[in-house]
Amino acid sequence: MTDLKNTRVLIAEDHALVRQGLTALIADRVAQVVEVDNGEEALKRLTSEVFDLALLDIGLPRRTGLDVLQQIRKRQIAVKIIVLTGDTDTHSPADIYAAGADGFLYKTADADHFIETFCAIARGTKLSAPEDCAGENAKEVAQLRETLTNRELQIVKLVVEGGSNKTVADTLFVSEHTVRKHREHINRKLNIRSPMALASFAIRAGLV
Repeated sequence: MTDLKNTRVLIAEDHALVRQGLTALIADRVAQVVEVDNGEEALKRLTSEVFDLALLDIGLPRRTGLDVLQQIRKRQIAVKIIVLTGDTDTHSPADIYAAGADGFLYKTADADHFIETFCAIARGTKLSAPEDCAGENAKEVAQLRETLTNRELQIVKLVVEGGSNKTVADTLFVSEHTVRKHREHINRKLNIRSPMALASFAIRAGLV
C-alpha cells in the first residue's frame, strides 16, 4: 500500500468549518495541507506550487471549482482532483468527470467514505463515472427504483442534494418524524447503510 506521508494536499472550500473539518480528517495522513477559500487562489497555488491532490468545492467564489479543474487539465498540471459538491442541479456528476476529475464526493458523505475515497484517489485510483457503472447494473437499478414510492423517490433526491430531515420535511410539508420513517423504509428496501451508498443509487437511478 502506497504511503501518503509525502503527499501535499490543497483544500479549496469557502466555508471555514467545512474546510477545517476536511483538514482534520486527513492532516495526520499526509505531509501538508494548504487551505484556500476561493477559486482564484486555488488556481494560483495549483499553477505555482506542486501538489499531489486537490479537493475543490464546486461552488467556490471568484472562480468555480469546475472552472479551476478545467484550467488545471488544460494546462496539463499533474495533480489528482476530487470535486466536492452538494449541487447536482447545476452540474451533474457526468459533467464533473468529463472535465477531468479523478473523483467526486457529496458533502453528505460520512467521514469513513470520505477517507476511503480520498486515500484511493491519492494512491492513483481513478473512480469510474456513474454512467460507466450504470450499464451493467441498469436492470437492477430500475428494479430497485420501482420498489420506492414517488414520495420516497422525492426524499432520496432531496437528501442526496444535501437536505437535512428538517429541510426535506419543510419542502414536502410533512413532519421530521415522517421523513425519518421514510428514510428507514428506503434504506431497508435498498439495503443501504451509508449516505454515500444512497448517493450512488440516486446517481445511477437518474434522480440527480
